[in-house]
Amino acid sequence: MKKTILSAILLALLFMGCKEDAGIIYNDGARVQLTQSTDDYSYSFVWSDETTKSQIIRIPVRAIGGPADRNRYVKIEQVTEYDVEYSYDAMGNVVDSTVTERPEKAVAGVHYAAFNSAETMPLQVIRAGRVTASIGIKLLRDTSLLEGNFRLRIKLAANEDFDIGESKWLERTIVVADRLEKPSNWNYTTTYYLGDYSKTKHELMIEVYKGKVDNEWVEKANNSSSFAVYWRGKFAEALDIFNSNPDNIESGKAPMREDPNDPNSKLITFPTKI
Repeated sequence: MKKTILSAILLALLFMGCKEDAGIIYNDGARVQLTQSTDDYSYSFVWSDETTKSQIIRIPVRAIGGPADRNRYVKIEQVTEYDVEYSYDAMGNVVDSTVTERPEKAVAGVHYAAFNSAETMPLQVIRAGRVTASIGIKLLRDTSLLEGNFRLRIKLAANEDFDIGESKWLERTIVVADRLEKPSNWNYTTTYYLGDYSKTKHELMIEVYKGKVDNEWVEKANNSSSFAVYWRGKFAEALDIFNSNPDNIESGKAPMREDPNDPNSKLITFPTKI
């Protein structure tokens, strides 16, 4: 009997807690947060023709608290990213830390259009009657992107239309470049089928596929084992042909390595026992 009463009390408390959470989330006014993912979003102009000077990318967001009868503006801010380096004692305990600002911070007006500019504010709207949207961020093709990538860390901020949602769904980094970069969704699944990423491997894959091997391609490979296995076979076949070519062997180009200029760098391989 005591166990039954205790179970009933616990269930009641759990129910009250759920109601309280629901009230916090849905009944205290409109809030906005990111949806789907907070992973880094990579975009490279390398896939665009030379006339392309800007590109609008879309980041999904969701309004909590229901729709409104008017358009609502989503405020975005750029925030700084930091690296933290820890020092440890002989026992492995943290004794000190050093915080430094990451140097590759994107610059407004150079790598992206300012969020409060007339051209971008209309892109940052959840329309009347809607609770979801894909807000737009305009990236700019600056020559500095040819030398390296730049990171734009965005954060949703409160304004007259929205308060902010859950803290873990407020920030995301857009990595912009104008050269070949590791797709941001090249994860453990991609590595399982295709092996470790390298720029040289990426170039081989593009040559064999004869098209874009970008985030969209990687997403398809991650979601379709037959697609990934088929193209892995094609890539491995091309790699074998390259490594077996007498001219490549004589010139030192074969076997293909991650760094073609370093004979001690890691060999390019694709998993074979999967």
